[in-house]
Amino acid sequence: MTEPLRPMSTGQLLDRTFALYRKNFPLFVGIAVVTHAIYLAYELLTIRSAPGIRAVRFGASYYANLSLSWAFMTVVLTVSQAATVKAVAAVHLDQSTSVWASYGNLRGRIFSVFGVLFFVFLIAGLITGLMAFITIFTVGLIMVATGSAGGPKSVTANLIIGFTFLALVFGIFVTVYARYALAVQACVVENLRAWASMKRSVVLSKDGRLRIAAVYLVLMILSWILAFFMGWLAGLAGRPFHSRIATMVLVDVAGFISGSITAPLVTIGISLLYYDERVRKEAFDLQVMFARLDTSPPTTASPAVV
Repeated sequence: MTEPLRPMSTGQLLDRTFALYRKNFPLFVGIAVVTHAIYLAYELLTIRSAPGIRAVRFGASYYANLSLSWAFMTVVLTVSQAATVKAVAAVHLDQSTSVWASYGNLRGRIFSVFGVLFFVFLIAGLITGLMAFITIFTVGLIMVATGSAGGPKSVTANLIIGFTFLALVFGIFVTVYARYALAVQACVVENLRAWASMKRSVVLSKDGRLRIAAVYLVLMILSWILAFFMGWLAGLAGRPFHSRIATMVLVDVAGFISGSITAPLVTIGISLLYYDERVRKEAFDLQVMFARLDTSPPTTASPAVV
């Protein structure tokens, strides 16, 4: 192995993430390009119905198109994430792989990965909805009790509701994500079913969820910065055309480029966290070492020279 398996600090794990990404840049970006190109084609085919092209009417068709676009993006990027996990599993353990091998090795695992995604969204949605109800109900009781149901005080109360709800959503997202962040890795690497992968992630992420959230946020912020910069450049480049469609095309292409470059980073980082937690909790490094010793060819003693 080029890098021995051992417990890593958060800084070492981030360093390893970037090192693995740089060393295998064509592999990881190639995996991302396949699925991001599919989504880019979908965006370009439906560009005339985008809100930036015509006046936005918040009707049933608008929300239907928005939901369809979001669902398609989620499905496509989930497949890319699973293939990236396969690639990380190979290169981190010093095995050979390729873009198509990473996708091909997902055979029989895709529906389980989608099952993990469904359970995560279901749990996060239920918790978010419950907390939103509790927040609005509690603040409403306070408004009635203090007589601030109208006027400036009600504006303040609405602001409190809004900020409290956003803080709760963010906290719930981080908590739920950190709890189940390793489920896709467990599903793909250990060939577990969806619910078993969820339970496996709960066990592996225990005592390490703050670190998982920190790594995720650091890598996502880097992705957002590049996406914002690329979108800004695309907007500037589209001004001379005086055409909303041309500008939207450039913005979509910029999103394709930034997404293809940055999307693997988060998956690599979380996948390395998965292995790091297995090393810490299960001595996975020793398991790998003994497995290699068992599969190494026996050595034969050379005959003694008389």
